[in-house]
Amino acid sequence: MGTFDVMICGPIFTDIVFSAVPHMPSPGKEVLSQGFEFTCGGSTYITSVAMARLGMKPAMLAPLGNDFLSHFIRSQLENEGVSSSYAYSVDHPLRQVTAAINSQGDRAFVTYQDPLDTDRYQSYLLDALERLEARMLIVNARPEFVPVIEKARSKGMSIVFDIGWDDEWIYSSELKELLKLGHWFTPNLPESLAITGTDTPEEAIEVMQSLVEHPIIKLGPEGALLKTARGIDRIPGYLVEHPIDTTGAGDNFLAGLLTGILKGWDIADAVRLGNYCGAKSVQGLGGTAASPTWQQVQAELYPFIPRYQGGHRQ
Repeated sequence: MGTFDVMICGPIFTDIVFSAVPHMPSPGKEVLSQGFEFTCGGSTYITSVAMARLGMKPAMLAPLGNDFLSHFIRSQLENEGVSSSYAYSVDHPLRQVTAAINSQGDRAFVTYQDPLDTDRYQSYLLDALERLEARMLIVNARPEFVPVIEKARSKGMSIVFDIGWDDEWIYSSELKELLKLGHWFTPNLPESLAITGTDTPEEAIEVMQSLVEHPIIKLGPEGALLKTARGIDRIPGYLVEHPIDTTGAGDNFLAGLLTGILKGWDIADAVRLGNYCGAKSVQGLGGTAASPTWQQVQAELYPFIPRYQGGHRQ
C-alpha cells in the first residue's frame, strides 16, 4: 500500500503554447509568435509537479492512453520525480491537447479531448482509495465524483476542490450543495462572485464560509482573501514586474498552500507560501517552467517567515 501526502485526479493535457504574439490572427491570416513551448499542463499535472518540487509526495491518478502524447506526459512526470504508476491506463489513444495563444496580456485556447469512460475512471479511483493512503484528495467539484469524494471522506481525507469555468454549472445550486462536501476551495475572484452571486470578494468570502470549511479567494497579483477567527484577512501577493505567462498560477498557488498546510503552518502563512509560488510561476512559459523548489522557498521566503526554518513550525 502506498502512502502519499495528496492524491490528485483529473486529466493531464499536452500544451502547445505560443507567446509574445503581436495580435490575434484573423481568419485566413498568419501571425508569427516570438516564443513557443511544447509542454504538459492542466491542474492535475501542474499541481503534482509543483508539490513534488516543494518536497511533497503526490499520487497522480490521471487517465492516460497508449498514444504519443500520453507517453510524453509519462516521461515528463518521471523527469519531475512524479510516478505515473498510479495513472488510470487505457489501451487506446487518449489525447488531451490545448493550443494557447498569449497576446498583449490576453490568452485564447483551443482544446481537444478524446472521450473518457467516466464510469470506469470513477471505479478506478474508488479502487485506488482502497489501496493508497493520503491526507488529501484534490478533485473536480462535479457530480460524477461524489462517490469518490464520499469514499475519501470516510477515510478521513481532506477534500480539496478544483473547478473549471462552466457557464451553466458555476451558477447552479447543485454546485453549492456539492461544495459542502469539501474542506478546501480556492476559486479565483470571477469564480467566487459567480458562485455566490455577490459583488465583492469580501461579500463572497462570507457566503463561501457557509458552503465549504476553508474557502480562500485568489486575487491574482493582489494576493488572496480568507476568513479567520479575527475576521477577513487579505494576504498580499508578490509583485512581478514583467510576467511572462500566467498559465497555472492558480495551480501553483494551490501547491504552495497545501504544502504549508501539510507541514503544519498557520493558514495565513500557508497562503503566503501559495502567493509566493503563484508569483514565481508566472516568470516562465507554461504552468511549471518556473514552479519553485523547496530550496528556493528556504532562500527567498524564509527571511520573511523565519519561524518555519526546516519546513515546520519552530
